[in-house]
Order: sequence, then structure tokens, then C-alpha cells
Amino acid sequence: MTALKQDYTESALFLDTPLLTTDRLVLRPPHEEDAEELAVLANNIKIARMLAHMPHPYTREDAGTFIERAKRNEGRACIYSITEADSGRLVGVGSLHDVEGEPEPHLGYWIGEPYWGKGYATEAARALVDLYFKVTSRPILLVSARVNNEASKKIIRKCGGHHTGSSEVVHPLLGEKQRLDHFEITRESWMGEIAA
Repeated sequence: MTALKQDYTESALFLDTPLLTTDRLVLRPPHEEDAEELAVLANNIKIARMLAHMPHPYTREDAGTFIERAKRNEGRACIYSITEADSGRLVGVGSLHDVEGEPEPHLGYWIGEPYWGKGYATEAARALVDLYFKVTSRPILLVSARVNNEASKKIIRKCGGHHTGSSEVVHPLLGEKQRLDHFEITRESWMGEIAA
């Protein structure tokens, strides 16, 4: 995979974004050719409401900005296009990233609605958690989900996530109040999951 840099400063991940493969998926850095598919999949209020920073409507320009930001964040975040291994189609986005004011990095992911129900989010999330604990010495990975997002919370639990509390926030782009459940995935809980 990638070399781990042990000299942490601030909360940066200091990871490259290595190619990840699972049984059905390839997770790779986003590139310009993803913009059209990304704009179509992300332009969905059901998805925007579940994420902290996704605008709605979501345009081709938003997709281009996201891809450029992903390139600039290299070394501070691992941001992935989640694609089908057999077709190469973009199905969603996943990340390991810093959140301002949080002591540990966060896991994030979303899958486009046409691909819901296929288990892709679980497959991608597990690949990202595995990467995190293999290439960092960090003890904890954080992740949050809306209280009513049972599908996402089920995925988090499948990755060894333990509920640590809840909070209410206002979506910065939609202006809607959201109640979030917060989880942590520890190195110990992840090792227990993969050993099970």
C-alpha cells in the first residue's frame, strides 16, 4: 500500500490515496472524467440530507470543484471515487478525512441511489476502515450518521462502530436541522470484526 509517515502534525492523515480493490469494487482517486457521473448521482436531495457538506442542487461545477479539492487535499485526506470493478461505473464516494475540531479522522461515504441495496456501501466502508488501521497507528476512527439513517448505522456497526453520543446540528448548505448519532471504530473493535 503506502508508506506510513509517523511524524503526525495537527490531525493530518498523511496518507497517499492508494488504489483499493474489493470483490466488486475499485476505490481510486477521483479524476476529471468522473464529473458528469458524479453530478448526476450527487444531485439527489435524499443523499444531500444525509451528508454534512453536499449542496443541492448539485451541478457539474460542484463536481469539478469537488474533484479539484480532492487533489489539493492529497496527504491530508483519502478521497475516493467508488467504482464497479466490472464496468468501471462510478457508484459513489468514500473518504478518510479530518474534521475541524475533532481529535481523530472521520470515515465518510455515500452511494448513488441507483446502486442502493447492493451492499456497495458496506464493501467500500470496510475497505476504508481496513486501510486506515493498516497504514496508520491511530487507535480510533470516527463516523457519524443521521439518527434516521438506519442503513448507514448498520454499516457502521458492521465495521465495529460503537455509539458514543448524539447531537443536533444545522446543515450548513441546506439550513435544515439534523440530529446525528456519533460512533467510534477502535483498532480493537475492527480487529474483532475481521477476526469474526
